[in-house]
Amino acid sequence: MSLTVDIEEIYHDLWPPREVEILKYYGYKRPKGTFFKPLRSILKIFEDNHVSSTFFVLGEVAEAFPEIIEEIHDLGHEIASHGYMHRNFTKIPFDELEKMEKRNRSLLEKITGETPKGFRAPNFQVDTEVLDLLERIGYLYDSSVVPSVKIPGWFGHYGAPLYPYRPNRQNLVKQSKSRDFCEVPVAVFPYIHLPAGGGWFLRNLGVDYVKTAIRLLLRKGLPVVLYFHPLDVDSNVPKFDGLPFHVTRRCGEYVLNAVEHILKTFDNGPKVSIQEMLEDYMGSACNVA
Repeated sequence: MSLTVDIEEIYHDLWPPREVEILKYYGYKRPKGTFFKPLRSILKIFEDNHVSSTFFVLGEVAEAFPEIIEEIHDLGHEIASHGYMHRNFTKIPFDELEKMEKRNRSLLEKITGETPKGFRAPNFQVDTEVLDLLERIGYLYDSSVVPSVKIPGWFGHYGAPLYPYRPNRQNLVKQSKSRDFCEVPVAVFPYIHLPAGGGWFLRNLGVDYVKTAIRLLLRKGLPVVLYFHPLDVDSNVPKFDGLPFHVTRRCGEYVLNAVEHILKTFDNGPKVSIQEMLEDYMGSACNVA
């Protein structure tokens, strides 16, 4: 099992965006470091439960707070890219996208002393062209595919494998026989393919919903990739007017307790980074070692 964290500021998660209110709240300074306290809570749970994780880091956050990213790395966690800016990668001109992502990869390498191997797109928005670009830049894996039924306005790559695979260059839900680059999908329910891997589902559908998906995947011998954000464990997340209630529902203690409950429920298996998962699951197939 791999519990991953997307490191970004609270305003990156708010849905739909409330630009004027957010700018006012942040004093027209972004990023501001509002993720510090909830991040400490996450790191403490991971330490107490011997979890090695992958942290997908947004570039503008790493640029503003390099010491935090260095600390996460020094604690033994994998640092991967979440893009330089929290934008839809499928809508950015390719020359701009390539420049941005090379910048972020170099930044993370400078901070940690290691070249990032993995990537996760903001809001899981990728296509075959984006994956080709990531591979060309030098990434070895992506973890942006949610092999679920389509969630309108959000994500869903129905038909993609539920396990790490090498994506076809023409159709990312199909497999390739001649590619080292890997896709590491986020957890969904087998059979019905409902999404289950993220903090939103944990907060709004409850810990038993996510635990059931984990149990079913493990019974099939499939690896489990979960994700959440500092926002999910932040008890002081701001409530902006006009935001749907589900955006900040149960943020804070509920999620902290839920994550710890999941770790204790499934304590008979290792909790590893995605890089470690790939080394165990696919060996040299993705050249992650």
